Amino acid sequence: MDTLLQLMESYGYVAMFLAMVAENANIPIPSEVILGFAGFLISQHIFTFWTTFIVACLAGVVGSVISYWLGSYGGRPLLLKYGKYIFFNEKKFNMAESMFNKYGGAAVLICRCLPGVRTFISFPAGVARYSFGRFLIYTVIGTIPWTLLLVWAGSILGSHWRDLIQYNHIFLIVIAVICAIAAAIFLWRRRSKAHQS
Repeated sequence: MDTLLQLMESYGYVAMFLAMVAENANIPIPSEVILGFAGFLISQHIFTFWTTFIVACLAGVVGSVISYWLGSYGGRPLLLKYGKYIFFNEKKFNMAESMFNKYGGAAVLICRCLPGVRTFISFPAGVARYSFGRFLIYTVIGTIPWTLLLVWAGSILGSHWRDLIQYNHIFLIVIAVICAIAAAIFLWRRRSKAHQS
């Protein structure tokens, strides 16, 4: 991780973008490390808040799309052959797949807000050949609150940004609850409009 942080210091947003793409494409790089350190760089006036937020969101969407297409074209055989190298095992896939099978496209939005499965939901969505347009919309909506909260927390903590790692279980629960509430409100309003029409 120290190498990644050095790369972010040296290459700025480009390094952060590539790291976030990798994380959302199921490479095990904790987003709280990437965005927590980015928040620290904001506090040092090296990064700016909104540029960091936008770049991180774009990277999250790009990484998710890569995972979606890998699922769409490679399917379960690809997972079984190469998943072990990135700690994406069949158990994690089955967990994400069961969520997707139960809730459909809404699972993409919900899971983007849940630690542990947020980066894995894109692959089963691709395997199921779920509508790419809807997948993209749900991914964007689910990526925004998670990214915003992590960047904000890192910028507030400043030099203490590593607290995000030490106390990440508490912080991630808070993020998950906030994001889940936001997702529930969005889905409820969407269904209400559908019933009215």
